[in-house]
Amino acid sequence: LEQPMTGAGQYATHLWRELSADAGPFEPHVLTPGRRRLPPKVRKIWWEQVGLPRAAQAALAQLVHVPYFAAPLRQRVPYVVTVHDVIPFTLPDYGGSAQMRAYLRLVARAARTARLVLTDSEHARADIKRTLGVPDERLRVIPLAAGEHFGPVTNDDDLASVAKTLRRHQLTLPFVLNVGGFDRRKRLPAVLRGFAAALAQLDEPYELVIAGAPHTSNTALYPPLEPLIRELGLSGRVRLVGFVSEDDKRDLYRAASAFVFASEYEGFGLTPLEALACGAPVICSKRSSLPEVVGDAGLLIEPEPETLAAALVTVLSNPALRLYLRQRALAQAATFSWRQTARMTIEAYREALVMPDTDMGARRSCAY
Repeated sequence: LEQPMTGAGQYATHLWRELSADAGPFEPHVLTPGRRRLPPKVRKIWWEQVGLPRAAQAALAQLVHVPYFAAPLRQRVPYVVTVHDVIPFTLPDYGGSAQMRAYLRLVARAARTARLVLTDSEHARADIKRTLGVPDERLRVIPLAAGEHFGPVTNDDDLASVAKTLRRHQLTLPFVLNVGGFDRRKRLPAVLRGFAAALAQLDEPYELVIAGAPHTSNTALYPPLEPLIRELGLSGRVRLVGFVSEDDKRDLYRAASAFVFASEYEGFGLTPLEALACGAPVICSKRSSLPEVVGDAGLLIEPEPETLAAALVTVLSNPALRLYLRQRALAQAATFSWRQTARMTIEAYREALVMPDTDMGARRSCAY
């Protein structure tokens, strides 16, 4: 909840809103850490392993849902834990330092003791079962959704908002959009090379707009793009616009001639779903969970420069195909909703909590 722009933050925020509106037989309470004067990493671990169990006990919670991969080892009441992905266990580059690996062993052990583990996709479920040893009977797949403000242009106010956003970022040419992160698994060098190859085959002078920025200065995990942009001669065609607001991101999706996403691993793939919800023609990697999200509403390809270039040329050269993809995008996005996510989560709570036969209708306390 303190980091609403992250994927886990989006999940926690939207799920909390839905549970606050209607949590069925449960009475939800949010527990957050106090302002202890500790270094950030120490504060995080203290909260997860000590502060949360104490707060849950003080709140008389009968069930605790930890909405990210960080349950306490000692669990005095039933716990439900959401594990969005197990990237550090499946991609060696993401294993981190010795301290991080020790922390990962801790939270992996804690997740195995939770009553239920929730995750976002069938692909993530299989990886959690394989890497953490959580059995099938304690795994539940509950898909995420795009925020309710993501949608296509439907009126003059929407058109005015898009125009204002494009002026703010000084975008005038038709553009291809990428949003979703700068780390290695996002394969942005492949996107740049594919875009450079496609430009030579296109009649219009497209730009490639990349939103976001590296989260750290670790160049091994976040390789700089500027040298490759210069090497490919794309300095006048690639726009690195930095972090953008949620409203600006929505307007960029709406205005893009195509959205391209080349990630090799996602627990779910929230940004392609946001693009679909805004009616953007989507070109997406066919790896990990992404086919579950995009379905047949986009072009699913291997995320290599040659296939990316061919897909870009196909989509950008064919207005009829772009219109078809926009229509399919909206239909696919409509199959996901945060209300549905909340309903499925409430059912998981029911499973996790053994309720007395004589008090089935009573409201239960659920700390989130």
